[in-house]
This record gives sequence, structure tokens and C-alpha cells, in this order.
Amino acid sequence: MGLHSPFWGSPSSKANFCEEDYLVTKYIAEFVNTLTNLAYVLYAIYGLRQLRRKSNVDFFRALPYWGLMAVGICSGIFHTSLHYHTQMMDDLSMLFTTTPVLHRVLTVNSDRRNSSLTAIILASALAIVVAYHMATDELLLHSVTFVASIFIIGVRTIQLINTRVPGNSVTRTQIWGMVRFGAVIFHLGYAVWILDGWVCGFLRSSRRAIGLPWAFLLELHGWWHIFTGIGAYIFIAVIDYLVSDDEHLDVEGSFAWPAAWASQSIFAGMGSSSRGEAAKKQE
Repeated sequence: MGLHSPFWGSPSSKANFCEEDYLVTKYIAEFVNTLTNLAYVLYAIYGLRQLRRKSNVDFFRALPYWGLMAVGICSGIFHTSLHYHTQMMDDLSMLFTTTPVLHRVLTVNSDRRNSSLTAIILASALAIVVAYHMATDELLLHSVTFVASIFIIGVRTIQLINTRVPGNSVTRTQIWGMVRFGAVIFHLGYAVWILDGWVCGFLRSSRRAIGLPWAFLLELHGWWHIFTGIGAYIFIAVIDYLVSDDEHLDVEGSFAWPAAWASQSIFAGMGSSSRGEAAKKQE
């Protein structure tokens, strides 16, 4: 237990991460893990604001961003209290985010009837998983469902890039730059999440030796929130472009940092390489 008496009572959740409980304040069980959930909320707000500038934006197009915001809110509530029921909110919010994205990539060019049928099937499957997860408090089906959704979204994203974006174009290069960056930073987040559990003893002793506020940098689960927030936002924004009728990809105006920076840096590097190869051929 931390330095402060827990305002929310003793933790009842199955998951409890490496951050020491109630170390900063009695009102927040895991201070850094709670605060870093703002990454999801801020990226969701940015995405929704960008959508407002476009035409033909309906509720379903905005739904993935609302789901991303829900992840940040539910996860923040969970890390604040560390209660069983708030852990359920955190777990299930991930599925409520991936499901609308999955629907979008599966129903590209579908008519209203097929799109509605797919929505009903996905909603029914989600309801079954949610009910089973809450009734049995198991993690296997929940984890398999989430990973399968991410895998399908990733495969369909690659297919959409290859079929809907002209080859050897600036737009395709920009999209691939962002997709690669999003995938790398998402996997980096997963890596630090695993590391947070493996070397928890070392991290805690190191944080005590360093002291606040620099010790906050060693709260690796907090970095998981930040990295996966960035990665999730990039994929939602890229998929929105791929399945919408937007005529062009405005990297500077449509993508928040560091997505635009990553794309431009990778694009610049590839462009310089291509110009160098062209010069050599001319010689």
C-alpha cells in the first residue's frame, strides 16, 4: 500500500500494475497510469474536430473516435479506483473501440443492407463476448477477440492501401509512413507493458532512488497508454481516409503530432533515396 489511506477502499481488481498504489494522493490509486489516459482522450478530441471540417460526416464515421475517448475515460476510472467493476469497464472499452473500426474496414463499398447485416452480426458477437466476460471474469476470450480484431483490421488496412491508393504516389508513401510508424509505436507500447510486469522490482527500487518527479518516467504502464493512444489514433485516422470519399490526404492539416511528423520524415528520407538513385542512373 502507498503512503496515503485509499479514498476508494482497498483494491478489488485482479489487475494491479507496477505503480505503487496511492503514492501521490489518497484520491487516485495509480497517479501516472490515470493521468496518461489523457492521451486517448486528447487524440479522440483532435480526430473529432478534424471530422467537423469535412462534409458527409455521419455518426458511424465519428464512432471510432468516441470509442477511443471511452477507452481513456474507462481506463482512467479503473486506475483511479482499482476496483473490479471499473476493471471490467477498462477491459470492455477496448472491444467497443475496435468493433466500429472493424465494421468500417469490412463494409467498404457495401450497400446499406449488407452494411446493416454486418453491423448486427458484429454487435451480436460483441454482446456475447461482453456477457461471457462479465459472467465468468475470464480474460482468454476477451484477449483473443481483441487480438483477432486488431489482426483483421491490420490485414484489411493493407488491402485497402493497395486497392484504393494509386501506386507510386505521394499519398501512398505518406500513408505507408504513418502505418509503419503506428504499428511500431503500438508494438513498442506492448513491449513496455510486458516489461513493466517482468522487472517491477527493479523499476520500483529505481524510482525510489531517483525520487519524484523524474521517477514518473519509469512508470512503464503509463507509456503503454501514450504509445497505444498514438498508434490507435493513427490507424483510425488512416482507415477513415481510406474508406471515405476524401479526395486527398492533408497530412499537415489532418493528422496530429507525431503522426504527421513521422510521415513527413519517412517520406523525405524515401524521397531523398529515390532522387539519389535516379541521379546515379542518369550518370
